[in-house]
Amino acid sequence: MRYFFKLNVMSCIYAFLFFLHAESLGNVYRLERITNWTGIYHALNWANLALLVVSLILCYWLSKRLVSGRKSAYAAAVLWIPYFILLIWGFSMLFPLTNPGDDPALVTGLILMFEMIVFPFYIAFNTFLSAAVPAIRKGIKS
Repeated sequence: MRYFFKLNVMSCIYAFLFFLHAESLGNVYRLERITNWTGIYHALNWANLALLVVSLILCYWLSKRLVSGRKSAYAAAVLWIPYFILLIWGFSMLFPLTNPGDDPALVTGLILMFEMIVFPFYIAFNTFLSAAVPAIRKGIKS
């Protein structure tokens, strides 16, 4: 039961990181209108790149500490989806779109659909690395 809790914590972290990325893509016009900052596109691109790097390091470290060494750790590649849906639903209930000009561009949905297809492979790769790298290091030392 404790391992299942850890696996769900990891899945929630993955969902939150993807949620931050998705909301920054989908709410560019809203952020620009609220902040009156026309260069927010470039800042969000850099912020998303930094989020990717931080998530690589953070999720590798957390995965190695929490769920490494079990094949069931790959279930996080699917378990993040309900948490992501809950986060998106909660955000849309707390901050509804009231201005029609804040709607994201049409291609944003295609980009997010592609990223949602690729994201489970990213999680599986990260889980594989967290389990394989220590085993490879032990093999090299002996």
